Amino acid sequence: MMMTPPRPLPSRREKGYANEVPYTAIGACKILTEIRGLQRLKLVRATGVALTLALLLSLALPLDRAHADGRVAMILAAEDYQNFKRSEIGVSKGEEVAEVLRARGFDTTIAANPANAAARAALRDFAAKVSNAEVALAILMGHGLSSVGQTFFLPSNAAIDRSTDLLSRGLSITNIAQIVARAQVGGVCFLMTTPNFAKPIDGVDVKPQFESSATKNVAVAFSNSARIPISRIDTAAGLAANEVVSLLQKQPNTDLRQLINACGSQQHGSIYGVAAAVSLTVSKARPDDSEKEKKPTVSPIPIAPAENYTALEALERLLDPRQVRRIQTKLAEMGLYQGPIDAIVGVLTRNAIKEYQKRNGVAETGFLTPEQLAALTKAP
Repeated sequence: MMMTPPRPLPSRREKGYANEVPYTAIGACKILTEIRGLQRLKLVRATGVALTLALLLSLALPLDRAHADGRVAMILAAEDYQNFKRSEIGVSKGEEVAEVLRARGFDTTIAANPANAAARAALRDFAAKVSNAEVALAILMGHGLSSVGQTFFLPSNAAIDRSTDLLSRGLSITNIAQIVARAQVGGVCFLMTTPNFAKPIDGVDVKPQFESSATKNVAVAFSNSARIPISRIDTAAGLAANEVVSLLQKQPNTDLRQLINACGSQQHGSIYGVAAAVSLTVSKARPDDSEKEKKPTVSPIPIAPAENYTALEALERLLDPRQVRRIQTKLAEMGLYQGPIDAIVGVLTRNAIKEYQKRNGVAETGFLTPEQLAALTKAP
């Protein structure tokens, strides 16, 4: 007996299965139920997408605009330790830096002598502000230790008995740098002193350790390095702290590179990454029309673009010590430089170069152009 071949199942691509007749009443009910379920699901999904988009447009976009031009900073300053000697850098240094950064337009928070929980809470609050910020800074002052490729800031109540204690009782500088990297550009400065131990701990080092590839838009500076003797680590941190405060207080045209160099003890410490040439000057609000009528605008001397700034810095690195000493000597003869003739381009030399440029009516970048180099290194 011939059997009728089964009919093909309806195609889902054809709307409502209109081209097919269900075999039974039960099949018809199932198909109808499925159709109505799909229609309701599509409606719910469409409504949900529309509401989600509306919510994002109403909340997220204004938030982005509010933080797009923001400057944020976090300072952790630990001086009085429960289980270690007192840090050579006082909390007052952190308060001075916080005051200057606020005056420069930074949303700055400072945690003085924070315990572990308080330090981590400050870091969480900082992380919430960093996203989409223009510039982010994290400045740490106090004891530090390193293990397994990372350096850790020690809160005031830290007790370290083994290397693994650093993971839970210290704050990783690598993690802090990754948080700072959420901003457009940023920097991490660790003015690092050393704790005292009754006996050495295996796997723990007092020298900084950092993987430079961890972040790409952040420069990380330690006042400590392998070049500095252990007996001089605290002294180097204190000198770097004084230089940071002096730089921010006395130099209105400070930029991020200068700050990172000061934190890194002018190359005697450790610097990872390249700091962006971003100005840290005060951010002034745009005047309204009435102010424009009352106060004439003054056009400042233009600063060299970032790419030219980088090229000038690269050119400076090619100078040998004799040329740098000659530049310092020439600037000293002009009455612009009062520092030592030591072939180190530090803050005093940089400021003297700016004064030289100002005297000649050119952009005050602090980095000499080829023409300026030729003039200052020319033999008498």
